[in-house]
Amino acid sequence: MTNPHRFRFPKTVVFVITGLYLILMLATYFLYFKEPYVGCAQRVLVAQLIALVCQVVLNYVNFRSQSKIVILATLFISATLFSGVLSTFFNLSLMCKFLGY
Repeated sequence: MTNPHRFRFPKTVVFVITGLYLILMLATYFLYFKEPYVGCAQRVLVAQLIALVCQVVLNYVNFRSQSKIVILATLFISATLFSGVLSTFFNLSLMCKFLGY
């Protein structure tokens, strides 16, 4: 029988990243879903939704795993995906102007 509290901090961080995805999606909707950027904001929200689905899968793998390397790998993948989504959020207006939306 393994300890259920083993690797609690990395598992908690992966679940917190999921919450940050939801907050970021709401912020994207309320800040960028306005007239000049509607088309671009829709595409970004779809990309964020796909990343959220990947995050939920990583949460499941992380929750069921007892292996340290798997837990740390899911933490790394989650942090990498979230940093990409976060940089897209901050550069959305610049990308939309560049692409002509």
